[in-house]
Amino acid sequence: MRSNLVKSLSAALAAGILIFAFQNCGKAGFDDALAEDNVDMASKDTAAPFAFDSTFDQITYNSCFGAGLTSNPAYFTLKAGAYDNGGVKLTQNFITYANSSLKPQYPATTVTVEQMKAYVGETQENASPTLQMALRTRGSPQQIRNPSGSTPALGVDYMNLMTDLTDDRIMEPIFRGLGGVVNYFPLALNQSQRVMEAKLTYNGNEGLAYSLRNDLSNNGMLSLTYTAAGTSPFAARLPASATSTNSAGQTVTNTTIAYGRGYNLAFAADIAPATQRIANNAAVQPNSRNPNNILVGVNEINLENPSVASGGVWSCAQGRRYLIVRADDAANTASPGYCPAESVDRMGDANYRRELEIIRRHLPPEQWHVNVDRRCVYPKAGSCYKNTSGTTDEPVEYNQANECYQGIQGLANPAITNRCAQYVTVCLRN
Repeated sequence: MRSNLVKSLSAALAAGILIFAFQNCGKAGFDDALAEDNVDMASKDTAAPFAFDSTFDQITYNSCFGAGLTSNPAYFTLKAGAYDNGGVKLTQNFITYANSSLKPQYPATTVTVEQMKAYVGETQENASPTLQMALRTRGSPQQIRNPSGSTPALGVDYMNLMTDLTDDRIMEPIFRGLGGVVNYFPLALNQSQRVMEAKLTYNGNEGLAYSLRNDLSNNGMLSLTYTAAGTSPFAARLPASATSTNSAGQTVTNTTIAYGRGYNLAFAADIAPATQRIANNAAVQPNSRNPNNILVGVNEINLENPSVASGGVWSCAQGRRYLIVRADDAANTASPGYCPAESVDRMGDANYRRELEIIRRHLPPEQWHVNVDRRCVYPKAGSCYKNTSGTTDEPVEYNQANECYQGIQGLANPAITNRCAQYVTVCLRN
């Protein structure tokens, strides 16, 4: 069900406990991120443009939280990847520059892919770039955001995707595509490097989940950037145009830009298909006191030119909002959370197969049960609805029209006992 290898050129916790505030990381970390490259580039081509253009085409938000879930591989907060029209491609600027700078090797009459591959590593602008996913500050992509404000940690606050894009095992299909998008890398060293995807997990408690959504709605963004040789491991690679000399002869760096994409996310307490089914009302509205735990919008930004449209248009369709149910309710025909296994006969429906493919990219069958028709899921291990001691599941309010209990200071209503339902929301790049 994977898209073609190369596409054509045309193509807080409980009540009373302080909520974490997402912060910019410490000043020293940013100073390190902007440190001068210590790699000797004297012999490298300094005029060649950056070769790579990359983007995600699927972003999934999982609002589930709870003690112990951070270390459970089935759970995540944000997962993003490239499967259809997203991936990595060569920029037309680089292709044009390489063709004008290189001479065909006899007996070839045009510049070959092998020549371009050998050449890219000899250009200053393309030294050892690795894709990196993190939460960064809008308008200041050198700043990684995390709950504590401490120095960002690899595997927690930023995730490296695949490996160096100038590694032949990665760049081979990219260069063969000559501008076509690539999102599968069969020559990569291991399975995890063959696909372009990563996840971030900030779901230890309700306060953390709440604060993350608020931060991403206002100051933070999901980002896909490139590492920079000779600098901090979490620095976003700067374009050559970001560095200039002022009238006093001083070097000035514009830290408001970087190579890569930013994704501004919007959240709301919007209606999911499960509530429409439970309420038997397509026009049902959510209770005004319920949490904004559904991802409803993605705005893609070209970080190199933030004022110019990136060309990426995203859709967060209502039909891709999946209710997370308790395992006990999934098996109970009398429960509004009833989420039975589906008949294999449904695989005869092309639309069904498409939706199953999309949700399974981020909720694999070894970790999650999925019912596409009822738009519900439940985990094979762990739970979103444990009590504060983690010993038993609490009752859940699956109907969004009814007020639910939020265990957050200032939002908790002691008259309400049923926990708020959590959701997996999928957004796609059109």
